[in-house]
Amino acid sequence: MQGGRFGWAVVNLLVAAGYFGLGWLVSAFFSAYGLFPAPIWLPTALAMVAAIAGGWRVFPGIFIGSFAANAVLFAAPLHVSTILSLTNALGPVLGAIALRWRRPDQGLFTSFGGAIWFLVCTTLLSPAVSATGGTVALAIGRPLDWVQIYSTWVGWWLCDGGGTLYLAPALLLWLGLEEGAAADKPAVPAAFDRQYLLIWLTIAVVSSVLFLSPPLNSSHLREVFPFLLVVPLSWVALRMSLRWAYTLVSVVAVTAAVGTVAGFGPFQGNSLANPLQMVNLLVVVLAMNVLTIVALVSELHRAQRENRVKSMFLANTSHELRTPLNAILGFSSMLDSETLGPTVGKKSAEYGRIIHSAGEHLLSLINGLLDLSKIEAGRFVLNDGDHPIHEAIEDALALVAVEAQAKSLDLAVSVQPAELAVRADAQALRQILLNLVGNAVKFTPAGGRIGISAAVGAGGALAIEVCDTGIGIPAERLGRLFTPFERLHRDTAPEIAGSGLGLCVTRGLVALHGGTIAVESEVGRGTSVTVTFPAERACVPAISFAEAAE
Repeated sequence: MQGGRFGWAVVNLLVAAGYFGLGWLVSAFFSAYGLFPAPIWLPTALAMVAAIAGGWRVFPGIFIGSFAANAVLFAAPLHVSTILSLTNALGPVLGAIALRWRRPDQGLFTSFGGAIWFLVCTTLLSPAVSATGGTVALAIGRPLDWVQIYSTWVGWWLCDGGGTLYLAPALLLWLGLEEGAAADKPAVPAAFDRQYLLIWLTIAVVSSVLFLSPPLNSSHLREVFPFLLVVPLSWVALRMSLRWAYTLVSVVAVTAAVGTVAGFGPFQGNSLANPLQMVNLLVVVLAMNVLTIVALVSELHRAQRENRVKSMFLANTSHELRTPLNAILGFSSMLDSETLGPTVGKKSAEYGRIIHSAGEHLLSLINGLLDLSKIEAGRFVLNDGDHPIHEAIEDALALVAVEAQAKSLDLAVSVQPAELAVRADAQALRQILLNLVGNAVKFTPAGGRIGISAAVGAGGALAIEVCDTGIGIPAERLGRLFTPFERLHRDTAPEIAGSGLGLCVTRGLVALHGGTIAVESEVGRGTSVTVTFPAERACVPAISFAEAAE
């Protein structure tokens, strides 16, 4: 507990120091050119990122950093600093909560809806809260008419929203809090990393020179030149990654603001009343272009992958269903043809067994497909109850007892403590254990050993492990283990039947319970599968598992 509190205190101190330090740099620069307060407040980006990472836990750090900045840098009265700092901390926290509430599973920057929701929460909602607090704080000390209130609020909102847009996405991407690849490639392709980085640096240098050079008065077209940066930025976003592209946006934004305030760059001239507004417009255009193009391309790639998976799924389904159906139709046709002669009794029994086996395989496929479709469609409803782990394991072992005895397998069960139970859906729990134990029995040679253990591990999580001394899985095939219809032993052990759906269904059922599944295997030595349920599902038994599963 003390370590947790110490870590919390350190994080908040770092946030406060970062907020104050960045605020000092920004205010010192803008005040040197007579702009006070700063028209772009970059610390809001740091506050937003901290709130996304830590939520309410970093509220004190943002408050302290903002209070110090207002009291020391701007000499604001105590009540003004307090109100400003409360809303400066509240805005990012509320924005982060709203982000989590509607965050797409694919990520904020890899879906169009996620990118738009990010902009709504970070550049509209969060700065609206801080702008409201700032306007109220200023109105307390001196009366303001409605025009002054409106202009103050809008100016504050643009200041904080612009600061967030300048830096926040780049910080989120580099800290690994969000992903933003536009294609199925690493952030910088290994074979071209130097070439790509050289192009990136060239674009950064050219844009910096553009905004830090003396203004050109020869043509009004000079104001259009910076917007052409949309082309190389799109290239970077598509060929490298959003991380590199938005870092470039941040570089352009900062250099454009610095150069324009200092009197340099293409936005200086008699035709523009407020050059800094053009900088902000440029940043909005570049940021929106980069975020939306990456989100849309990511959605396109995701749709293409889903179509490929669907096509493979349909092809595999038709093949897997056709095989047992052909056996059923073929052998039943032979029985019906009455051409078996004197061996009719013997052949009838043999063909009957084949038809029965094919029917069982077909039923297994259909059941697996139905379970998988319900899980993927979100229609599998959990009916949670408290079920003793030991009883659930024994229930699964009873269903494979005949095959295990025929192969003389040594079965060992260990549950610590013995009364350990799990809060889960009884049918789903039975299916999970049956799939894992059934696979262990199926792939373990005669005389082998299978161990099933359950215990509460670190953090209170409940782990159920099934280990065997079976044939094992090659390391290069483990990545395909949970793919539907993927039978990894089709070539090495074709005599072992299976639908290829069991582990896929198992992972889906485990995920519905908020758990995870991990597999370790070595060819010739065996396989270990561990299912981990979250701590809130570890409990004491309340009712009989067998009764609940019926």
